[in-house]
Amino acid sequence: MVDANTPWFVPRGVPVARMADQIYRRLRTAILSGEIPARTRLVELEVAARLQVSRTPVREAISRLVSDLLVTPMTYGGVEVVDTAEEQGDIFVIREALEGTAARLAAERITDAELQALDQVLEDSKALPLDALAERAELNDRFHTLILKAARSQRLIQMVEGFREFFIDEVKLMRYTQRDTQTALKHHQEIVEALRAHDAKRAERLARNHLEHSKARLQKPGKRRRP
Repeated sequence: MVDANTPWFVPRGVPVARMADQIYRRLRTAILSGEIPARTRLVELEVAARLQVSRTPVREAISRLVSDLLVTPMTYGGVEVVDTAEEQGDIFVIREALEGTAARLAAERITDAELQALDQVLEDSKALPLDALAERAELNDRFHTLILKAARSQRLIQMVEGFREFFIDEVKLMRYTQRDTQTALKHHQEIVEALRAHDAKRAERLARNHLEHSKARLQKPGKRRRP
């Protein structure tokens, strides 16, 4: 019997496409949280049997995980979970360059309306309770997306979107302490101030430093945060 409290649980009676998406999200969450460790072999038939579903949605879900570089095909069948800590270290280096550039361009091109939107995100973030991880992750994503759009570079947007699966989400925020959360908010406030001053060099430096801090925190081994 599949336990509904595990990331393997998938509701019955939903369309195949929707079921594939749910399986994908649950497997992705389990991989990124470490519940499915690196080097674990996932076999389509075994996963389908454990989930008590057909192989079709599992095949689609695993295909998406391959595209996300979270698993890699094995020569003798199935896929293997990659070392996401090592992979995300490389991803953060690339994101530092891309989002640093986005912040620099945004400082030169941002509008008053976009600054007001960023201010609102900051206010909403400060008002959230510490355990509202999903909401905090959503606001964090909105903050970075607003800056990216303010850069007015479609090519840059497309490049950053390629790494969206590795952005901070509620799974990663479980590793954040109260101090980490306060530090991240302080970084966001400083970045907005640099954008408001149209200080391109400072905005780029702060954006890079912010991502460097996030990388260092997430690469530390840790347990789930306490309430």
